[in-house]
Amino acid sequence: MSFTIAPSVHAHVTERAEGLSVNSTLMNKSRGRPRAGADDGRDRLLAAARDLFAERGYTGATLRAIATRADCDPALIAHHFGSKKELFARAMALSLGPSVVLETALRGDPTTTPERLAALVLRAWDAPAVHGSLTQLLATGMQHPEVLHAFREYIAKEIVGRLVEYFGGAAARERATAMVTIIIGLIFGRYVIGVEPLRSTPPERVIASLTPSLRAIAHQQRPLR
Repeated sequence: MSFTIAPSVHAHVTERAEGLSVNSTLMNKSRGRPRAGADDGRDRLLAAARDLFAERGYTGATLRAIATRADCDPALIAHHFGSKKELFARAMALSLGPSVVLETALRGDPTTTPERLAALVLRAWDAPAVHGSLTQLLATGMQHPEVLHAFREYIAKEIVGRLVEYFGGAAARERATAMVTIIIGLIFGRYVIGVEPLRSTPPERVIASLTPSLRAIAHQQRPLR
């Protein structure tokens, strides 16, 4: 089994929507030997794992190769992460970009947050490197449930949790869940399953269709019934 994050994974991908930029640096290479003090090798192992899982897939990226790329003792992988599976899960959580898209959307005028979110999601996932990596992640998850488990944790904490914080109030979690449900439906329908006519609908029409529902959630004052 081979896992590839994206064909252009080493690129610094910049997608623009409504004057805002979504910057996703998927790879962050670090080199050098372990130093005394704060550098215990963990960050360099994560960076090396992201590189090698992208280049060689889950099976091909051996622990020894990851440790060599990070210039670390292989024993540090067990020390910090316990196993290759856990290292993979943590590396994928750090390299995924949904939280970058969300944080960009939440900046600016709150009254136009729904439009920004829809636009930024479409601009980001229209990039083959982004929706291709999601498809590969899901395919890997079918054989390695820990991958999907890590992805679910990431979504719960970095996406749903951030929206709960943003909305605030008694109905914040319900509103966050409703908004994430719409966005996940968009991403899966358009990019993973490829349902028509959603797959081929121009982005501006998708944004116009989704905005009323997203706006109703974003500006709701009472708990959902």
